[in-house]
Amino acid sequence: MMDKNLAVSGRKYPLQCMASSALASMAISASLLYLGVLANASAQESIRPAYTADFVAQMLDYVSRDYALAVSNGKIIDEDEYVEQLVVSGSALEVGDQVKAIRSQPAIRIDIARLIELIKEKAQPEAIKKQALKARDAIYVAAGTATAPRNWPSLTLGKQIFTANCTSCHGAMGNGRGVAAQTLASKPMNFLDSARMASMSPMSVFTSVKLGVQNTAMPSFSSLTEDELWAVSFYALSLRPRMELPVAAKLDQTAADLWLKAAATLPDEELMQTLPGSSSERLKSLALLRSHSEDRK
Repeated sequence: MMDKNLAVSGRKYPLQCMASSALASMAISASLLYLGVLANASAQESIRPAYTADFVAQMLDYVSRDYALAVSNGKIIDEDEYVEQLVVSGSALEVGDQVKAIRSQPAIRIDIARLIELIKEKAQPEAIKKQALKARDAIYVAAGTATAPRNWPSLTLGKQIFTANCTSCHGAMGNGRGVAAQTLASKPMNFLDSARMASMSPMSVFTSVKLGVQNTAMPSFSSLTEDELWAVSFYALSLRPRMELPVAAKLDQTAADLWLKAAATLPDEELMQTLPGSSSERLKSLALLRSHSEDRK
């Protein structure tokens, strides 16, 4: 859940004092992402990069993962989280109208509008996930966004970047208990949390690291190159303990090349469903995919 009380880059959702019932019945304007009209053009220029296809895709990815925390069996289980799903999906619709790549594809707007309808109907999490990811993936295609690296990333490089930039909040082990974590209003992601990480893919981490996460303490690391972003994203997914493998175990290169895109875009739970073999064989394959690295060729 995003922390609506913590501003990032001088912005936050100004919704704290609005009634939940009012939020549920209105289309959320993208202007609500900002505190007010900016005073000058130079300040305006500094926020325009937020209006990108990747930013809209990130919001939809967030809804696909966190809606399950808000609704279960057609009933709201967390009112604040439910309101947030309406805010984020509504903002995705409004911001999308201002992004050329999205605006040129009317079907995407229809998909996002349908997502909002499903949220208001308190649909099952699987239906929301399917609809949100359908719109997200259509945006990636429309914008020509790379959803996987050209080659397998280096986990050694990923660890170096993680150590230099992430451990103060996320901790050296990735458990979310870094020295700075206790001072933050929103808890850093615990990459060892099986329940939360089950729906996270390297692509999800990639967009969060590249763009930052709105209204949390997670900043943007847009200065990292694409290779560095993929490296740290794959490394984050490698932190969670899985089936222990022999030191010499590694993925056949032909298999690695075939599975690279799936490994980049699918979370563990979905990747497991696509892998062949018995349950134990799939667990082994998953462990091999998440530990595979350019360094191990």
